[in-house]
Parts: sequence; structure tokens; C-alpha cells
Amino acid sequence: MRDKPGVWSRQAWFPVVAGAAICALVALAVAVILPSGGESAPPEPARAAASAGAAASAPPVPTPAGTATPLTAPGYSPLKPVIPGSFADPMILKDGDVYYAYGTNNGAAALPVATAPAPTGPWTVSPGDGLARLPSWAVSGWTWAPEVVPPLRKGDPYLLYFSARAREGNVQCVGVATAVSPAGPFTPRDGAPLICPRNLGGAIDPASHIEADGARYLVYKSDARKTAAIYLVRMAPDGLATAGPAKRLLGRDADEPVLVEAPDLVRRGDRYVLFYSAGWYFQPNYQTRYATATSIAGPYTKAGEPLQSTGGYGGKITGPGSADLFGGGDGDQLVFHGIVKRHGGSKVDRAMYVAALGWDGSRPVLRGVPVRYEAERGRNNGCVGTLKRPKASGDGAVGPFDRDGCRYELPVFAPAAGRYEIRTGYANRSGGASLLELSVNGKAAASVPMRPTRGDDWASTTASADLVAGWNTLGLRRLEGRGQVDYLELR
Repeated sequence: MRDKPGVWSRQAWFPVVAGAAICALVALAVAVILPSGGESAPPEPARAAASAGAAASAPPVPTPAGTATPLTAPGYSPLKPVIPGSFADPMILKDGDVYYAYGTNNGAAALPVATAPAPTGPWTVSPGDGLARLPSWAVSGWTWAPEVVPPLRKGDPYLLYFSARAREGNVQCVGVATAVSPAGPFTPRDGAPLICPRNLGGAIDPASHIEADGARYLVYKSDARKTAAIYLVRMAPDGLATAGPAKRLLGRDADEPVLVEAPDLVRRGDRYVLFYSAGWYFQPNYQTRYATATSIAGPYTKAGEPLQSTGGYGGKITGPGSADLFGGGDGDQLVFHGIVKRHGGSKVDRAMYVAALGWDGSRPVLRGVPVRYEAERGRNNGCVGTLKRPKASGDGAVGPFDRDGCRYELPVFAPAAGRYEIRTGYANRSGGASLLELSVNGKAAASVPMRPTRGDDWASTTASADLVAGWNTLGLRRLEGRGQVDYLELR
């Protein structure tokens, strides 16, 4: 899902190798693969911190869903690409003990395919091409945003949805292909394209959604820049044809860059969550956003802030987007691309990243994106007061921490179990060193030293601690000195 230049040419500027089957590689990949793994109430301390006694600006009582701890490759980080070369518009599926990734055409293949023993890798890009050939209606070099769907019943084929440039009309259209293996080779269906609204500039970025009763849908983006929007269409039971008219779900809002594209639709609890990208894929302001609805047809309500952005990552990932969610026994993961090399203009290399994703109800929370919790939203427990501080984050802080035996608490959400950095923003105007104890769910975890600060200056310090998936309660207790706390930031 998900690439898309709108009116910009994203033509491959390398020759594309077509037709090379890679089925024989599956046995080799499997031979070296290692075996792989409802919402729950938040921990009791977190529930208490979010209920009576919390600041008036505190968020509502959370209803999170935790995720299992996935098998993690050595050296993995959600801030580092798992496929460092060109592997744009990625999507992942699991077949047996093998994970398969698919991407937009590159210099070697119309359908690049990679395999790994876990979502975090190590990934091996397969030689050859996962697409046996292009359909008769398409020209080479424009095969984008693949979506592979495993069979619903034994004996059914794997489906590949993709976008390609039509020979007539100079527009992208959506096609479909089938294979007996997730490795391919996928053979496209000839005749007319599956979806090609020429009056809307064509269509790109197909993404499959299957309901619990087996009903199939496809979401995609109409490709004309001025009218770019996300559409939903019902599919035939075999997924090889549409079964009704398309419905427009959402378009670009004024606060979003250029256009919307790269949809991915999932259902969590009683909500539908529609991930999408906004902006040009080759610019740093490319970003991932989401919207929610109680019905698959909408209306969809957009979240106020991006889920992913260059600024949200502190510049450590540039232009994150084209996100696709996959889940299972390893918990939910988000696969996406980021810009790693520029060749001038719209020509960029985009690498594949993977990050754990947890759910606070229908709100997605992504590992690797720092989340700041303002201290004044926690539970003071009579230990500290809420202070008005115009130069603090959120214009407020809590303190001073000058009483023994009293613990301040703040609930935070971890998308997956693991070790996190916890940054504490503080001021210490006591004239001497101060020290706080940081606890996690009632157990001491680290110390928070606070050096002296002057005037209206604020400083920060970072500690590490292990968190469980879902809601956790961070506690602060005075050990010596005194100070004020501005925020706690989960990284």
C-alpha cells in the first residue's frame, strides 16, 4: 500500500527484471528459519491514578489492550531500518513460521519479496521477481504498493493487489494476480484492470480488509492530486472482482500536507481504524495519520495529530509513512518506510521499518515515537502541588518534592513489553543536588538525579526501566533535596 506521487512521476529509473520465479527459494528460506508466539483493564495502580484525585485535565480512564512480546532480532531498533535498501510501500504477512515482505518495484524486480523468521528480521531479500509478468493492460516500471492476501479456504490461491501504469490514458490502475505460494510467482489476470476510475485520475495503493464473516473489501486512493481521496469498495467472495460501487471515505483536510493516500483498514474492538499517509512521499513532511468510525462505511473522524512524522521521531526517521498493520501471536506491528537517500527531485530511496503497536482502546500507540505525559496530569496524593509555570511544557509542573514517604503517580501507556527510556523534565532551584526514586507499578526501578538549575531554566535527565504492555504507573519519591517535575516522556 502506498506510494504515490499523485501527479508526480514515480517511474522506476532503473530497468525492472520481470518474470523470474522464486518459489524454489522458499524451501531454502524455511530451512534456516527459527520457530516463532480483547482488551484488558489497566493495572490497578494506573486505574487509581486515573480516577478520583487526578488533576481535572487528566485523560479518561483507559481501556487498553496489551500485546505479546515478539521475537526480536539482535541489534533491532524501531528507529533503524530492517531492510536498509530500497523497499518502499512495504507490507508483511506470516505463512507458517516464515514472514514475507513485499514492496514497490525497484531496480531488480516489479515485486520485490523478502523473508525473515520474525517481523524485526533478519530479512533476506530474495533474488528474482515475485510477479511472473505484467498484465496485458500495463507497462513496466510503475508497479507500486503491493498487497498480498492469504487464502481464506484450503485450496484457494494467494491474491496480489497492485497498482500499475495503464497502456492507455497515462493513469495508474489497480490489478489483481494469483499464486499458489506467498513467494509467488504471481500471475496477473488479463482483460480490464480491477479498479481504474479514469475520471478521478486512476487508482493506487490497494489494501485488503476482510470482516469476521468473510466479507471482502478493498480500500484505495484516487490518484488525481486535486481530488485525491480514500475509497472503499466491496469485493466478490473470491476477491477477484468488485461487487458494488465505491464509497468515498475521506479526503485531505486543510491542516494536512498536499494529499492523502496509502490507506490501511483494521478493526479493533467496536471501532474501525483507517491508517493513511499525508503529503508527498519524497518530502520530509510525509506522515502517517489515522481516523476511526463505528461503521466500515464511516463517517470517519480523524485524530488531531499524526501518528508518525519526522518531527515526532526527532528527525531520526525522515518522512515516515505508507504504513501497514499486521498482527497475530507476536502482537500487532506496524511496517512502514522512511527516506534514507535522496537522488534529486522526487527520486528517493525508502527503507523498510517495523515497530510494535499497542492499543489504548481504538487509539494506536507506536513504539519508537516519544510520548510526553505532563506531570500535572498525574495523582499528587498530597505529596506535591500543581504549579503554574509558563515556561514549562504544558505551562505547568508539580512540586516541590520535599516530603519523605510520599509518592507521586502518573499512568503511562507502553505499546509492548520491554525496556524503555524515561525522560524526566525538571527544575531544581534548591541550590544543591536533588534525587528522586523512579518506580514502575510500585517497584523501585531507577534514580532520577536533578542538578541545580537557575531562574526559569528547565533541564532533563533520562533513566531506563522495564514496562509491561499496556498501562503502567510511574511513581516518583523524594530521596534527598527538592525539585519540580515538568513531564515524564516515554521513549
